[in-house]
Amino acid sequence: MRDVGIVMPVYKQDPDYLELALRSVLEQTYRQYHFIIVSDGAPEETNNVIKKVVGEDPRVHIILKEKNEGVAKTLNIGFNYLMDIKEVRYFTWVSSDNYYFPNFIEKLRDALEDSPSNVGLSFSSFVHVDSNRVPLEGPEYKDFHKYQDQPKENLLDTCFIGVAFMYKKQMAAMIEGYRLEPIEDYDYWVRLTEHCEIVYVPYVLMEYRTNSPQSISAQLKNSKLRHRQWRYAFNLAKQEARNRRGIPFELTVIYPVKDGSEQTIEKLEELFEQYFSNYKVIIVDTSSNKSGINILQHIEDPRVKFLEAPGVTEREAILIGMEEADTPFTIIYGKGNFPSTTYILQSAMLYLTQLIKKKNEHQIVAIVDNFNGQITSRGRVSEDPVFGDIYFTEKLRNILKLNKG
Repeated sequence: MRDVGIVMPVYKQDPDYLELALRSVLEQTYRQYHFIIVSDGAPEETNNVIKKVVGEDPRVHIILKEKNEGVAKTLNIGFNYLMDIKEVRYFTWVSSDNYYFPNFIEKLRDALEDSPSNVGLSFSSFVHVDSNRVPLEGPEYKDFHKYQDQPKENLLDTCFIGVAFMYKKQMAAMIEGYRLEPIEDYDYWVRLTEHCEIVYVPYVLMEYRTNSPQSISAQLKNSKLRHRQWRYAFNLAKQEARNRRGIPFELTVIYPVKDGSEQTIEKLEELFEQYFSNYKVIIVDTSSNKSGINILQHIEDPRVKFLEAPGVTEREAILIGMEEADTPFTIIYGKGNFPSTTYILQSAMLYLTQLIKKKNEHQIVAIVDNFNGQITSRGRVSEDPVFGDIYFTEKLRNILKLNKG
């Protein structure tokens, strides 16, 4: 019984990369699968490579699309085809520029077969390689396999599942298909795991080519616009998940701006690059001609709300922003050390959580970024709110009331 369904979307691809990827799937130790190759408006030479490599293999079905419509729609076409094949119980998809070790399918399938029925997704580690299949080195790759072994709840912060995975068809039938390019896989895992548990397979089962010219990762590195699009989709998927699960914002960020200068833009970009994401941003534009809003609205983020307050003082802008602060914590943003690193907000929020657990929060007014990723607490009330400090919202309200001048 061919109980595994594999989809490979293909557009433009280096023929050598494509042939290697195809052969690595065809030469799997577990051979009972349906392999659906969906050509997403690929050029004729690419389609010829596919036909040459797969030959007359009965496990392969090729779907030729005339128009290029993107990965998400192409994946949905492939999986919709597999949904109608009754014997298929497990799904996965593979890229046209990666290499899959011979036991890739076997290990991931066995993990699902051997797990409790509430486990719907298995995933493994993989090695990051360059264009010549040489493993990449650096701190971000060291102990990567340990980093991946996380509970599913952490998916709201990061996509640790990666590119080696398999999931049950019955779970896939419970959600909509792929969407939100270029983070279609991350968004899918977040939605899928609301219906099932996950299991980590502690093996390296494939090579992930990080700098293939046609890969999304390469495009993100080389384009600020593409990176912004990726970040927007990433945060949208997370925020939609929090909305579905009834998880409220933890932090309000009040950002008074007086223009749309490069400095103003850079500060907003630094905020959006924070690892911690469960915050909303209130941008109060004090310019006379909406110059801040007109520029910043093009840096899209689902957590942002713009308020117009032409001609008001900075303090008045803060008070306007405070009307939107319905979260436990609030930060006045735009000046000071914060954020000194991309992880500083996460560290600060963890620090606050620990204070509350120990019931020591009454001693603290705010959390301070001391620069270089170091945080400390502030126990005294300053005359005016300090930019970059993370306040207990009610304590900040009291500061503002006590210092109305």
